[in-house]
Amino acid sequence: ELSGKTIGLVGGTGAIGRRVATLVKALGMRVVVWSRSAKDEDGLWEAVSLEKLAETSDYVSIHCPLNDSTRGMIDASFISKMKPSARIINTARGAVINQPDLVAALQAGKIAGAALDVQYPEPPEDDSPLYTMKNVYLTPHIGWKRLETRQRLIDSVSENIAHFLDGNPVNVIKP
Repeated sequence: ELSGKTIGLVGGTGAIGRRVATLVKALGMRVVVWSRSAKDEDGLWEAVSLEKLAETSDYVSIHCPLNDSTRGMIDASFISKMKPSARIINTARGAVINQPDLVAALQAGKIAGAALDVQYPEPPEDDSPLYTMKNVYLTPHIGWKRLETRQRLIDSVSENIAHFLDGNPVNVIKP
């Protein structure tokens, strides 16, 4: 029952966030995005402040890199602005979330749940409360372990090198 719900993409303007936005729009969800460079994209998402994203989202999905400005940004202050029925999804980097703040909020019922493909530290310590919480879903962050996935990566690198040697570079990053 995702139709009519709002998903907030934190740092979601890259390829993965754009794909998530496209998929959830097909399910009837409203998409809001926060990043340093986010702009409205008519028909795909609305760019909002981080505070508004926290306040309006039924799901918060994290897609930002880990750096000095994002480390611990999903903390008690951010979580306190979220709806009690909201859930956090983190497939980016574990340390973007202040894990003790998240655990405390989940235990107190301040938010409904979390789905975490990444944690901090990773893997969680043996006595982590995340293992026993009924409102937490943990996945092992092993997306690159499958042979097919690694082969796709090697093929992509090989194609990039071939294009470069042919004088037609692709995936060029310009300053």
